Parts: sequence; C-alpha cells; structure tokens
Amino acid sequence: MAAARLPVPMSRGLRAAVYGVGALLWASGIAWLVLHLRFEPRNEFGALPHPWEAILMRAHGLVGVAAVFLLGWLGAGHVLECWRRSRNRPSGWTLLGCAALLVLTGYALYYTTGPFHAGAGWVHEWLGAAVIIAALAHWLRIRRIGEPRSRAPRESGSPPVQPRGRHMEP
Repeated sequence: MAAARLPVPMSRGLRAAVYGVGALLWASGIAWLVLHLRFEPRNEFGALPHPWEAILMRAHGLVGVAAVFLLGWLGAGHVLECWRRSRNRPSGWTLLGCAALLVLTGYALYYTTGPFHAGAGWVHEWLGAAVIIAALAHWLRIRRIGEPRSRAPRESGSPPVQPRGRHMEP
C-alpha cells in the first residue's frame, strides 16, 4: 500500500522528452509573441511582421507536432495510472485541459479565418504564455509530495532499491 503514495515514475528518456519539447514549445511561442507584439517593424504602409516571426512560427508548429505525440503517449500511460491512483488530479487535469485547448486553438489558427481565427489566436497566445504556471504547479506538487525510492518502505525479503534518479523505477 505504501507504493500508492509514490508518484508514478516516467523513464528518464520520456521525462527528458516532455521537459525538452515543453520548453522548446513554450520558448518558441513566447519569442514569437514578444516579436509580434513589441517589435513590429513599420514602413510607410504600416506595421509589418518581424522577419523572425515566420521562422519561429514554423519551429513552434514542428515542435507542436512532437508535443501532441507526447501528449498521447502520456495519456496512455502516466495519466491513466495517476487517475487510478488518485494522484495529482487537480493539477494534472488543469495541465491536460490547457494542453487540449492549446491543441484545438492551434488547429483553429491553421484552418480558420475571420473572427473565429482572431479569437483562437487570442486564446492560444495568452493561454500558451500562462500554461507554464500549470506545468510548474504540477511538477512542483510531484516534487513536494514525492519521496526518494530509497526511503520507501519495502516488503520483507525484497532487495533494497537503489535510486537511479528521482522517482525512477529500478
């Protein structure tokens, strides 16, 4: 029963992929947003897109495809297991809801026009900027609640578990 109190571990590779893709996705989105809102070049006809906006948008879209793939991978494993164990449901559902809304608005930005496109853009920009708060809250909650595997009670007769990393399966 003591194992039910431990966070559900992810492999080092999956954790690195989630953190790396998440960081690249957020950073490329924030960089685009800052250039778009604060560094618009102007000419005699008005505001122009910043020269780096298109490159950042392409990079953001490419990393977004990897993020959707990882979201599916996490949904099939980590999310389902944590749901069964009643682990971090509020922060996990908040993060999952933000991710789902960002996927939907990103899709809408690619395939819609007019007022719906503008609304999807506004939601995508500001939710994307704020999602780091949900991600950090979920990650910090896991770190606060979690305890290293080496201190976890074990059944008598089982060999001691040597920690390979925080919250890792041996």
